[in-house]
Amino acid sequence: MAVEQGNRGEVAVELETLKGDVQKLANDLKEMLQTVGTQGKERLAENKKRLEAAIKNLRGEAKEKFGEAYDSLQEHGKEAVELSRKKIEERPLTAVFTALGVGVLLGILIGRR
Repeated sequence: MAVEQGNRGEVAVELETLKGDVQKLANDLKEMLQTVGTQGKERLAENKKRLEAAIKNLRGEAKEKFGEAYDSLQEHGKEAVELSRKKIEERPLTAVFTALGVGVLLGILIGRR
């Protein structure tokens, strides 16, 4: 019986020590999370600035590329219109019958729906 009480006393002491260690660990983790949170906010702000700069740069590049593509398409469109005019002037009857055929075909396709 005395041995049992001795064991209980040791267990109680160990339990108290364990509780203290767990509490200390919880406090350390809390401090560490606060530190990481502060550092994370700083890094987040830095990353946000870098991302905004990259987006601004990409936006500028996209506008430039879009402008180039638009100019190129406009040039090709003008060439296609001019070529079409020449072909129509060379063979006006062919152009009329081609337009008639396309119109009839589209009418049939639209009429089915």
